[in-house]
Amino acid sequence: MNINKLTKQEEQVLACLPKGEKNAKKVKTIVLQSGCDARELHVIKQSLLKKGVAIGSSRHKPYGWFIPANKEEAKRGLLEYSSQAATMNKTVARFKAAIQEEFGQ
Repeated sequence: MNINKLTKQEEQVLACLPKGEKNAKKVKTIVLQSGCDARELHVIKQSLLKKGVAIGSSRHKPYGWFIPANKEEAKRGLLEYSSQAATMNKTVARFKAAIQEEFGQ
């Protein structure tokens, strides 16, 4: 990761992200602390990920985003993203099937 290449907004968001999965912060809290709206925050998260910042996301208590403190936390974070991707792929397949049924080929 090259911290020198971060924008001001990226730096603000990164400063709000706690280290360690047990300290995960909810998006609402990060929005308030960073001054970004929720949509903007998700765009910044993607930008940080592209720049090599590992941002974990937990759908279990404590819910929220965090910077993994160790390899195990990073692996769990990756599993969360993989699970989310699998769910999205199922949604895409269902949507395609619904379009096919509604409109044909």
